[in-house]
Amino acid sequence: MRVSEKPAGKQIKRIVAGIYTDADFFPPTISAILNFAEVSEEVILISRNNNAEDYPYPSNVRLKKIGRLCSVREMENQPVAIKAIEFLKFSFYLFWFSRNEKCELVALYDHIALFSFFLSKNISRKRNVWYHNHDMPIKGLIKRRSLGGLAASHEEKAIKYIDFFSLPSLERLQFYPHIDKQVSVFIIPNYPSLKVYGNLSPGNKSGETVKIIYQGFIGPGHALEEAIQCVANYQENSFQLIFKGSVMPDYREKLDNLARELEVYDQVQWFQVGPYKELPKLTASCTIGIGVNKNTDIVNLNQGTASNKIYEYAACGLPVIVFDNEQFRRYLGKYEWVFYTDGSVDSLKDIMMGIKKNAAELGKLARESFERELNFEKVFFPVLEKVKASIEKDKAN
Repeated sequence: MRVSEKPAGKQIKRIVAGIYTDADFFPPTISAILNFAEVSEEVILISRNNNAEDYPYPSNVRLKKIGRLCSVREMENQPVAIKAIEFLKFSFYLFWFSRNEKCELVALYDHIALFSFFLSKNISRKRNVWYHNHDMPIKGLIKRRSLGGLAASHEEKAIKYIDFFSLPSLERLQFYPHIDKQVSVFIIPNYPSLKVYGNLSPGNKSGETVKIIYQGFIGPGHALEEAIQCVANYQENSFQLIFKGSVMPDYREKLDNLARELEVYDQVQWFQVGPYKELPKLTASCTIGIGVNKNTDIVNLNQGTASNKIYEYAACGLPVIVFDNEQFRRYLGKYEWVFYTDGSVDSLKDIMMGIKKNAAELGKLARESFERELNFEKVFFPVLEKVKASIEKDKAN
């Protein structure tokens, strides 16, 4: 494992981070917290309570989860009064921990957390504020009177009170023309962390059974129906499909019915959303990763370095199948372990058979790319150096 050097200099006294969902559902936030812990005496992470099992953070990370344990869908269906109370609780703790003189950096990981901090801008002491938007709010699809809609409508104003702004892909910067010139802007791709995947031992990729995994939200546009049809072309269970993530009941029924119709139901396995700490082991047990995304909303059209599943596959030693478009060719074109498809059955069949013949070598190349350049620390530490320098400069003035 190649480990990037952490920023030198004094430690930050306290970093307060906020995300208005459970951080366990957003691996790039986990990666940031793990690396913040190396350069800070204390990290306080404030989030919602959507997952029973938390990532095993270092001892200097304090997790403050708001509200009772409930799923994201349950949270969305809560009465307005409950939503208001829990948002106020979140905002109180974000304000309370960040106003302390020990706090030298506030890191906000979604537009609702940014909105929460914005509401206290006139009563909070001045400190460095870093906003990282892991997933752009699509304003046209958000209810205007919802909390998300309210936060999205205030994002442009709130951004005027930050010092640092970062995004997972350069293409998404075009949607933020209102960023002030004095705000430092960084691109931090959604690469997996060496602290999570560095000591992982990728499984045997040269076995007779080829396990194909798709992880993430399971829905239309990812060539999953076509993947099931491909599996049906091979005999004796030589190809298996693993679906890992959340799925709407009607879409799961559609995929299950197709698998039954093609007599490959026993070759399809389902894994529900679970703790992020358990994901690497499952992924590493597979042979091929599906990273196809044919959807055309603005988030998915600007996903070249923002699709964390692609880089998590590589970290686990898996060659990856992606949709053949300009952005993936631009960012991934030099890697031999990336294969491009139009999403058709014939295209996928040819790729899967080609990978099977050379799975072990392709997996080794993917893992080496992760260790050498496609890891979170490689891109995060240079940014953190600049943030620390700004903090030290403010303290000196």
